[in-house]
Amino acid sequence: MSQGFVNGIAIPLGLAQGGTGAALTLPVLTKVAVQVFTSSGTYTPTSGMKYCIIECVGGGGGGGGTANQAAGFSTGAGGGGGSYARKIASATDIGASKTVTVGAAGAASAASNSSGGNGGDSSVDTLCIGKGGTGGGGNAAGVAQAIGGDGGVLGTGDVKIAGGIGQVGGGASIGTVIITSGAGGSSPMVSGAAAPRVSVGPLAAPLNYGGGGGGGSSFNNGGAVAGGAGSAGGVIITEFLSV
Repeated sequence: MSQGFVNGIAIPLGLAQGGTGAALTLPVLTKVAVQVFTSSGTYTPTSGMKYCIIECVGGGGGGGGTANQAAGFSTGAGGGGGSYARKIASATDIGASKTVTVGAAGAASAASNSSGGNGGDSSVDTLCIGKGGTGGGGNAAGVAQAIGGDGGVLGTGDVKIAGGIGQVGGGASIGTVIITSGAGGSSPMVSGAAAPRVSVGPLAAPLNYGGGGGGGSSFNNGGAVAGGAGSAGGVIITEFLSV
């Protein structure tokens, strides 16, 4: 059966146009409110909430580190971005409240050939879940490639989008060439961290929500360098109220 929309609510077209069928009583939605969670907590609906759109983004993975490169360059890989999920829920679905978990940022690697930490999952109970990205791989001096972290896989919701993959790192004994390290993968909401250059940490941390951290970069005996941390995830709940 075809559908129409009344106050944004899908109903059979015959009913929307006054056709035969059971009578419907639909709420008049008069106000919109937004609750944003950047740390874990409890979602308590605003008074009069009838429906809400839940958006969850998982935390970004941390960037990989690199050992000292005596001559040439060695770079770690970027962490993967967190995935995104969206869910439309009713007041009945939510009840009195629901637990909100905001995915932690993937930890920065050590200043060595070590991987970054994985990002955590963001969720509102089991209704909507955005998955965290994987940490980027580390690089031993002269290793040709460090593997970028995988983006967060598809989570739970009406709409699901995977996170971006972190860029690879590399290495070679070429003292006259400067190569940037692997940039962090993007989440569907933000870009990952910029790639650092020449024996420094990431130039800028990834923005919320869910960007992956950049890898470390060592050049011509500049020392071992750590990767950068990813960014934490987030939960945004847009409420439609009848007040």
